Amino acid sequence: MKKICVIIILFLPLSRVWSQEQLSVGRKAAEYYQRYEYAKAAALYKRLAGKKKVSILTLERLADSYRKMNAYEDAANWYSKLLTRPDAQPEDGLYYGDMLKSMGRYEEAKNAYAQYAQKYNQAAQVANRQAGCDSAIQWIAAPGKDNISNVARLNTSSSDWGATYYPKGIVFMSDSLRNGILHPASHINKNVYGRTNRPYYKLYVADSNNYGNVYINDLSAAFNQYRYHIGPVAFDEGYNTAYFTVTDPARRIAVHKEKFKPGIIIYGNRRLELFISRRDSSGKWSQAVAFPYNRPDQYSLGHAAVSADGRTLYFAADMPGGQGGTDIWYSEKQADGNWGTPQNGGAVINTPEDEAFPTIAADGNLYYSSKGLPGMGGYDIFKTNGALAQWSKPVNLRYPVNSAGDDFYLISRNNGTGFLSSNRKGGKGSDDIYAWASPEEQRIPLLPVPGLQIPFEGNVCPPFRAACIYLYNVQRGIGWCLAVEADGKVRIKLERETDYVIRIHGAGGRVDSVKFSTRGLTGSDVLQKEICPQNTLRQGTVFILNNLHYDYDKSEIRPDAALVLDSLAAILREHPTMRIELSAHTDSRGSAKYNLLLSQRRAAAAVAYLVKQGIARNRMVAKGYGSRHLLNNCTKSVKCSDAEHEVNRRTAVKILRE
Repeated sequence: MKKICVIIILFLPLSRVWSQEQLSVGRKAAEYYQRYEYAKAAALYKRLAGKKKVSILTLERLADSYRKMNAYEDAANWYSKLLTRPDAQPEDGLYYGDMLKSMGRYEEAKNAYAQYAQKYNQAAQVANRQAGCDSAIQWIAAPGKDNISNVARLNTSSSDWGATYYPKGIVFMSDSLRNGILHPASHINKNVYGRTNRPYYKLYVADSNNYGNVYINDLSAAFNQYRYHIGPVAFDEGYNTAYFTVTDPARRIAVHKEKFKPGIIIYGNRRLELFISRRDSSGKWSQAVAFPYNRPDQYSLGHAAVSADGRTLYFAADMPGGQGGTDIWYSEKQADGNWGTPQNGGAVINTPEDEAFPTIAADGNLYYSSKGLPGMGGYDIFKTNGALAQWSKPVNLRYPVNSAGDDFYLISRNNGTGFLSSNRKGGKGSDDIYAWASPEEQRIPLLPVPGLQIPFEGNVCPPFRAACIYLYNVQRGIGWCLAVEADGKVRIKLERETDYVIRIHGAGGRVDSVKFSTRGLTGSDVLQKEICPQNTLRQGTVFILNNLHYDYDKSEIRPDAALVLDSLAAILREHPTMRIELSAHTDSRGSAKYNLLLSQRRAAAAVAYLVKQGIARNRMVAKGYGSRHLLNNCTKSVKCSDAEHEVNRRTAVKILRE
């Protein structure tokens, strides 16, 4: 199940010192339990539980094994027996309530939580759990309009989850050992994962968009070459870079010893790591490299999600400095192309319990799963908006998106459709992939304000169009990231008689850029603002004109490039004394002389376009630099992907005079 990809520490034997003497059932069970091989441990502890005299340790480990396998009914059965014993541990009562909740038996779960809270003075610990039970009862009685349907053609009796979009289909994870069927001669790990007694997860691609006649194959040997669990995977916007999770493929760290006569078993751990692969011009995925902040000897790090501009990587980790359990963290790409030191996503989205499975939607919303916020079951899916460590209050997506089981890994497109994963009742296996469609009225992320609304239109300066344009409602104390449209504008409807602040979240941090109010305005007014922080337009400032592209080997201004230059013209009109250098840069391919001439033509073409928009020519300098100023190491002697070369093909503006 997906739990192995969360915290998650997987214990495996490193070396064994055995005698020829066979271990007793109890010692074997203890060994399996210490190795986190819960399926095997449960089978043996169940045999022991059938005897006349049963130790409290046997019952606890049996119930615990079933709980960690997500065998809710079996776990609840044994916890109920365990709680009749006077020597039961306090957490047994808490876990019993959790199992009842995950089975949808909410009233019984509330009673179990109440008994635990009263007996051990733990009312605060169970408050969110009880609130989740109350909410679940209400949400099921009045379900939302979301359509949830099992993608039967993809799912098996095994565990299938983590669907994400891919050209001509989707990529997903499965422990069905399909790659052993697709490629019988492949060197796969034919051992089973002791926690579930299932094979290890691999990544597969289904190449049909309608999933009527699905052809499923390995995603790539570059991913599935690793011995243990692989997945989930996230791609950048152009599907040229992949970020995927791997269960520590190389390290074995001894952590403790367990002595069972007649020998000693040394245990070690495997944690999650994040790997990055890039696709070359032929479409082949390269040998993956490790994310620089992996520390499998200290913590797990995985479940990547990448922002639309490719400059922020979100992930789940239990590294030190978090709120507790696994948290959502982020890393920002630096000017040199390296990833910055991970930062915690903050207490708004993280809790003392587990958060995991982040995904970033096309509209900028963050979807993730949490066990620490009030929810219907184990993991519930939540939605929030913002960036980095600034987020709006997470919203539970309610029933039927969420269920009594674990619901996680929701991916969304702008049209209100996507996929989620769940082990809810009625599926084909332990985890299944479900298609999700949101009702039309929920597809556009507008502020939920009553009554008359004020139309707002903001023109975003070119340097900030790839950033999070964060609109903050001062009176409500909440905010959202706004999507920048193709023409460089953000459009939304605002609440009357309200104060707002627009903040820009980019690589340079947060900048308070625009403060304004809708006070005194009526519904017939359109509030228009330039979203362009004044303190960024200083002499010497250089910024790249994002999304200003040219056809290959040409310098003509395309319609999409014209929209970018129109915004630059608006800035120059608002700052009549400003003088700029408009520079064009190429990648290293081609001769230096040719690249210099091409870049000069492109810079001159952009200046000529601005002159036609009424900007005086003497306020602008056109400069072509060719491949002199590369932003990465993709020189002629270095083999790079097209995506890496594209970083160097850019148009920049330098402010020569304010």
